[in-house]
Amino acid sequence: MRIVLVTSSESASGGARQALYLAQGLAERGHAVTFFAPDRAASEALAGDLDFRMLPPARRDWRAAVEAALPASGPFVVQAFHNKALKALAWWGLSWRRRGGVCLGHRGVMYRPGNPLPYWSPGMDLFTVNSQACGRVLRGLGVSARRIRVVYNGIPASRVTPGTDPAAMRERLGIPAGVPLLGTVAGDKPVKGVDVLLAAFASLPPEFSSARLVCVGCRPERWEAEAAGLGLAGRAIFTGRVENVADHLAALDLFVLPSRSESLPNTLMEATCLGLPAVAASVGGVPELVRGNGILVPPDDAPALGAALSRLLADPAERERLAAASRTLAPEFSMAHKVDRMEAIFRELLTRRSHAARAGA
Repeated sequence: MRIVLVTSSESASGGARQALYLAQGLAERGHAVTFFAPDRAASEALAGDLDFRMLPPARRDWRAAVEAALPASGPFVVQAFHNKALKALAWWGLSWRRRGGVCLGHRGVMYRPGNPLPYWSPGMDLFTVNSQACGRVLRGLGVSARRIRVVYNGIPASRVTPGTDPAAMRERLGIPAGVPLLGTVAGDKPVKGVDVLLAAFASLPPEFSSARLVCVGCRPERWEAEAAGLGLAGRAIFTGRVENVADHLAALDLFVLPSRSESLPNTLMEATCLGLPAVAASVGGVPELVRGNGILVPPDDAPALGAALSRLLADPAERERLAAASRTLAPEFSMAHKVDRMEAIFRELLTRRSHAARAGA
């Protein structure tokens, strides 16, 4: 198949990574794949051998750049990721249908789009969403359920393959052997709920005073003073940005997701693929990931989060049971599984387009 993926995101956020991972997975299957991203996009550094091309600085020139990657004749697939690319494809697709192409949009956020027109455009054949919760947002916008497919994010094996032994990682962090280690992967934005996690961790009973917390991706200069004010100096570690988080995740006893809002967080999927038990805020698509492998708590509720942490710290057997459930779920979140799903969707749409063309001939 000839496949073109277009993102308008300049960052290396979870959504941009998912688009890139999909492109790489499809290319590894032998498909002819081109990936477009804005000029100076951070994802270029992660592209490897992929046919990675920059979109022109002026948005009016995007269409010509993408069209240059399409075949002169024959079927093709174009999928747009992120808002500006999706808006553009909704109109390009009106004319590309006649060329045998199919156009898809991807939606991976929970907020309601301000402009519904791209989602109503007949130039879009289908929308993939990364969670049932995200699909409900589009259905509330008036998009037919027949035009929505849920395809969970996929995690490449490289993202869940530690390069450092867990014991060595703990030693590097200054965590003594046998000390319980909790952790999250987050950033500094309030939506990630790191403040809620710190408050919950500070509320743990005295019998868990030896436990340690590592916040991967959080800047020390942002959080250390707040942690010290809660009595957590020396017990809470902030690593700053880490590209491959598997080394830290593999060293944990328990993963925590305290976010105030999420759609389908890659970090929770990575923790699941590494066989970790989880405590997570029940937001967005998170309940679709926590299925017998963790505890859900209300968002922005430090007492409830602290109670769940205390429960699992006090019960190693329960943690192991939840960890075993994570290992069972892990194959659902592999990149191979996601590529299988997307290949099937692309083929279905191309077959449908071919049948429609023959019927109209």
